[in-house]
Amino acid sequence: MTGEALTIDRSALEQLAALLLERAGLKVTPDGYMGLRLALQARMPALGLDDAGEYVRRLKQLAGEHELRALLPLVTVGKTEFFRDARQFAAFENEVFPELLKHARRESRPVRLWSAGCATGEEPYSIAMVGLDRGALTQEVDCWATDLNPVAVENAARGRFAIRRLLGVSEPRLARYFTLTDGQYEVNPQLREMVRFEGHNLAAPLWPQVRPQSMDLIFCRNVIIYFDQPTILAVMERFYDSLRPGGWLFLGYSESLFRVPTRFEMVEVGGVFIYRRPVRRSAMAMPLPPLPGPTPAQQAPKPAERPTPKALPLVVGLQLPKSTVTPYVPRPSPVPGTGTPVQRLAEIVGLIERGDFPRALRHAHALCEAEPDDLAARITLGNVHALMGNIEEAREAYQAALQREPLSVEARLYLGIAAMQADEPEAARQEFTRALFLEPTLALGHYLLAQVHERRGDAEAARRSYRNAVNQRRGPPHTLLGHFPDLPTSNEAIAQAAQYRLAALSERP
Repeated sequence: MTGEALTIDRSALEQLAALLLERAGLKVTPDGYMGLRLALQARMPALGLDDAGEYVRRLKQLAGEHELRALLPLVTVGKTEFFRDARQFAAFENEVFPELLKHARRESRPVRLWSAGCATGEEPYSIAMVGLDRGALTQEVDCWATDLNPVAVENAARGRFAIRRLLGVSEPRLARYFTLTDGQYEVNPQLREMVRFEGHNLAAPLWPQVRPQSMDLIFCRNVIIYFDQPTILAVMERFYDSLRPGGWLFLGYSESLFRVPTRFEMVEVGGVFIYRRPVRRSAMAMPLPPLPGPTPAQQAPKPAERPTPKALPLVVGLQLPKSTVTPYVPRPSPVPGTGTPVQRLAEIVGLIERGDFPRALRHAHALCEAEPDDLAARITLGNVHALMGNIEEAREAYQAALQREPLSVEARLYLGIAAMQADEPEAARQEFTRALFLEPTLALGHYLLAQVHERRGDAEAARRSYRNAVNQRRGPPHTLLGHFPDLPTSNEAIAQAAQYRLAALSERP
């Protein structure tokens, strides 16, 4: 069955967009309908369907929940862009890639890079431009670009882009690497020679195309947020095995391996966190880029005593010891407002922990102005506003985070908390439901949803959600992006609190 044989009318696209908004909080405007069409062309044949209306009807049924999760990563192909996350690309261009190129030249081999989840090709072509700008010859860089969506891969290999999709490309690079042809910009032969596109399913149990220790660097950004915990664990293990010792893994802003036990180490390069396969010093042919200090987990500051914020009397039964909240951040920079974005965020966390919310707010605003793409900074700004009782300002910050990362679990969760503060239980229920659709094992999300049900007087729904929280007792912990004091990360503590609430509910008539 080919894409041309499929029936995809606008009505089905509108229904699908409404469903994505309801279930995942993902807002798709008519400008993004092409992305929906590409996703349907990939998924409908897998189910043996040729009518998009029937496909949407199946999604609306209870049995369609699994398929909706399979569809989500394909829907977001329209969210990609050239040089997405400028700070990560700056670290790649200025520090990581030059060392990889020197190392590869010494061993008389090409630098092997993998864009895993390449969508329509903006990321791998951006990588190739960096390579050429840094003096690499086309034969010195092998960029392998893969995606689950065959239609997206086909479009990426075509290498033709409308001008609106090239906003992240500077004028010099546009002139050097693209040719205007029939109203579209086409990548030049140099870029084509550096990048090879193939279909690939990261969730597959075996990767026969990937040899062990063959990759120098893997870009896999905004992909694993769609996977469940066992799949993430398996993918990280295979990524680790695929990388050479000292090889690098770039993940997206909303993705963290804090909740995932892996063999990767996390280091800071140019103010951003990157994961690396450790390398034994004795085996190093040459030094890797200098990386300051130990990992954030080793440097985590101990929370200071502080007054309990009066703006958040909303979570019942989670008065836990402060030792359960340990932010994974480096020590604060000694001079406020200076240092890397990671250090500046740590300053804000320190101010929050001390209860100095006005200064934390000023610093958070300054960091967001300096680093507009920093998702953790925007979410933390919203959290400071929420702690101060500035609910509308908090919501604006969370919505700004969603503009950058539409499927941010943290933004949805904190929007739900803001709605609870505003005494808007229905809005809170919607946001917590969306967060749990994106991350079904989030124990805190189940607990907070139960709290909402209690407020609405629905004791049976509250019991179900508390039981769901208890069922996550043995599941993986979830460290949330951003910082909100006294929200626990321990599933055991959340399960215990949920059991207390269940007991309280059972005593009611």
